[in-house]
Amino acid sequence: MGTQAPHHVTIKLLGTCCLLVDGDLVRGVPASFFRLAAYLILSTPEQVQPRSRLAALLWPNAEDGKAAANLRQSVARIRHIQEEHGFRLIQANISTLHLAPGADIYCDLIEMARHMAGEIRLTPLQLCKIYGGELLADQDTSSEEFEDWLSSRRDELLTQAVDGIADGIRPDIDLTQAERSTCARRLLELDPYREDALCVLMEEAAERRHYVRVSELYASMRSVLADDLGVEPSPETRALYNSLMEPVR
Repeated sequence: MGTQAPHHVTIKLLGTCCLLVDGDLVRGVPASFFRLAAYLILSTPEQVQPRSRLAALLWPNAEDGKAAANLRQSVARIRHIQEEHGFRLIQANISTLHLAPGADIYCDLIEMARHMAGEIRLTPLQLCKIYGGELLADQDTSSEEFEDWLSSRRDELLTQAVDGIADGIRPDIDLTQAERSTCARRLLELDPYREDALCVLMEEAAERRHYVRVSELYASMRSVLADDLGVEPSPETRALYNSLMEPVR
């Protein structure tokens, strides 16, 4: 599937935004390319938007005609980037912009959108790789309207990633211990209060007789819960920790 096949162009919108062509980083990509790509990708199912809507979204306080002119300039820069590097993602006509990705393009957000729409089923390990962080995480603040939209979509994407990755630590899932631990580590990065992920990592460390690591993991979770939430680890987590540490007591 798209997450594994080589591609001429790679576009990353989750976490640090970048455009790679044949593995090389393209510099000078306008921020509007990433913003418009993200907005169009998540404008499902049509993935098309009127120019007037996009201009008002990105430049709501611009004088009459200025927002439309700004969008025309952005589209011209995007067209130049795409033509220079020989790919197609965003297409425009006189009234709309729409998404038209070529077969040689891989985009992390497109994969996430397809997963969310039920078109494909990403595995927990695939989600660990694809969800690199918040949508447009390193982009400067845009208009209030766009930031409101972005905040809601970030929450939705994070929930989808966390729920999907959490499947990878279920005891009935058909993964190796190393793969379950990979999911547990990513889950804790996204949600530092997940005691179920902590338990997976403590069990892995205990199996390797790394009891210092078990203790470090537990102490870190205990500190996070106390500092942020004012609570202790659950009785189940405490019981597991005590049982794992029994050989060195």
